[in-house]
Amino acid sequence: MSVPTTLGEHLRRLLAQLDAVQRGKAVDAVEWEYDELRHVFALLVMGQAVGLPAPPAEISLALLPEMEEELRILLRRLDTAQAPFSQLFSSLPSE
Repeated sequence: MSVPTTLGEHLRRLLAQLDAVQRGKAVDAVEWEYDELRHVFALLVMGQAVGLPAPPAEISLALLPEMEEELRILLRRLDTAQAPFSQLFSSLPSE
């Protein structure tokens, strides 16, 4: 009689571990999708920085508070764009 209860406990533990793994994967997928949607939103609002058609100025200004983190990332990347290695590689001929 102790074997089925032990087997049942093992199955419950196994199913609980599988459940935790699947939930973790689902959370990771949702976080990745959220980040990608934020990137698309940033491109739609601040697309003129990369040559995309810009939305009307009123809409961009109204959405600017939502773009605070993206603007910080953009400024940080602009600062690192002036690094010596990036200047060296940008002066090499492209083929």
